[in-house]
Amino acid sequence: MTQKAPTLRFNCFLLREGLVSHEQAFRVQYRPGNKSGMRKLTTSPVAPEGCVAFLRDKSEKAPAWAKLLAPTFTELENVLNFSNRLVIFLPVEDRTFAVCFGYGSSTLEWSWVEANFGLKFAARRFDSNAMSGISSRRIDASARSQWVQIPANSSISDFEVELDGEFTRKLVGKLDAGLEFPELGAVVATDSVSFKLDTNLYSVRDVLTKMLVTAETGIADKDLAFIDSLEPLRMKSEIVKDLEKLLVNEVFQERARKPQGPDLDTLPVSDLNVHVLAFAPPDDVSVENIHDFTVYKNDSSEDFEVMTLESLRGALLEFPGKFGVSSLADIKVMARDSNGEPAGMAKPLKHWLVFEAGDQDRRYLLTLGKWYALAEKYSERLDYDLAQIKDVTSTLNLCTWDDWGCQKNWEKHFNEKATEDRSDLICLDRYPLFAEDGEQIEACDLLHADGYLIHVKQYTGSQTLSHLFSQGFVSAQVIISDESYRKDFIEAVESINSNIVDAAKWLPPKYVTYAIAFDGKQRLPQDLPTFSKVNLRSFSKKIKLLGSVATLARIQMTFKPKKKK
Repeated sequence: MTQKAPTLRFNCFLLREGLVSHEQAFRVQYRPGNKSGMRKLTTSPVAPEGCVAFLRDKSEKAPAWAKLLAPTFTELENVLNFSNRLVIFLPVEDRTFAVCFGYGSSTLEWSWVEANFGLKFAARRFDSNAMSGISSRRIDASARSQWVQIPANSSISDFEVELDGEFTRKLVGKLDAGLEFPELGAVVATDSVSFKLDTNLYSVRDVLTKMLVTAETGIADKDLAFIDSLEPLRMKSEIVKDLEKLLVNEVFQERARKPQGPDLDTLPVSDLNVHVLAFAPPDDVSVENIHDFTVYKNDSSEDFEVMTLESLRGALLEFPGKFGVSSLADIKVMARDSNGEPAGMAKPLKHWLVFEAGDQDRRYLLTLGKWYALAEKYSERLDYDLAQIKDVTSTLNLCTWDDWGCQKNWEKHFNEKATEDRSDLICLDRYPLFAEDGEQIEACDLLHADGYLIHVKQYTGSQTLSHLFSQGFVSAQVIISDESYRKDFIEAVESINSNIVDAAKWLPPKYVTYAIAFDGKQRLPQDLPTFSKVNLRSFSKKIKLLGSVATLARIQMTFKPKKKK
């Protein structure tokens, strides 16, 4: 019996074009000749032409647990972790891949890595019915991350993960059957692509050649097309430089340093509307472990406890002087647990921020320290889909949200005012209606005689809108499925205004209306944050499946509300 060739898992990063030397692809400290420098290995004649390898072996470090427990168990004083780093630079067509083993990937200068290469390939060649893992991060103020794993190969729908409009970070699955790839086992796609193959580097090169061509010329599978919706931006590009100037201005406000070169007001990004700016932990920090935070600037530090942008900004502004673009990298933030120990690595400020800015033509996003542009085709399709949702602002003719005094400017006050001198509109805000399981569910804030179940929210960001969209869907669903709830709803309307009780009897409800109040000139839905647009589209489809029609209405606020302290 022929012995099977040994296999290895190859983790392959596509490097950007324009690299002058292999050494340039390393972070400074790992370049040959520096303190932690990699050393170049002698290349064997059996290696593919142009293949070069670098190694750093036996890097010694005492693990944290050994340091802490050494006073109790003295023999732990001599315990060390040994880590090895190997990077093979493998020419493929007219490009170069960095093939990493051990801790090799940690040596790479990330600005030379082609972001999303593995995911672009996965979108074109993964079998959407043979997936085993999905990792994604929502691009809005909640910045919720998720990793879902199913041991058996499953359809992407089995994961019950709403990936459209999210930043997909990792996919694990198998390739489409019948393609000219060898058996690679489970393929892991991130910025890199990882697969199992025999140790013949010529075979590895052949596989990477096919992957490169596929990623550059193939068409994404319809179930995985969401991966192409975000286009990574080069860290040193002019647009990223301008966006970071805008970000600095938004984060530090009056303490922002005047940027080098043209004033911010003269840059194209100055016309962008800021849709999202939030403080959110990187993925290696578990929220449940966080007790407080420390922010570091040079040799100084400040502590803060609440995970909000306002608390972060308050700590930052305790430091003297102005803040420029370099502050996004130089200032570090670290979370601590209840014992005062690090809950994760101290990372640059930029990695703790979620940011979105754009206008009708362009959208840019920052998450986990990386910048993305929303693909034009995706944006156009999203806006087209939302344009199909009927705007009933003029039909409902809701009153303006005026300043009635700081204690009378809440949503309940608007809903009460909206029904004054109106025989076709009643207020059901906070009216006690209970589902069969005992949960109190608000049928709507306002009910119009023509069958509009109106749900009202002041626009304060994507989180409030997520709640609004869900609220409208859930109430319509309960009215349909819960006979007892529906009866109570009809009786409530009858008791308030019997003339419009027919509007409550529609089954399914005729219209579910999202009424959103703005204190500026924002357009609805064009100027909503990207994730809110995706969320609105998703819930409008769900409402349609119930047999109802989703509609929109805009409410104008005549003042800018003060933020709660």
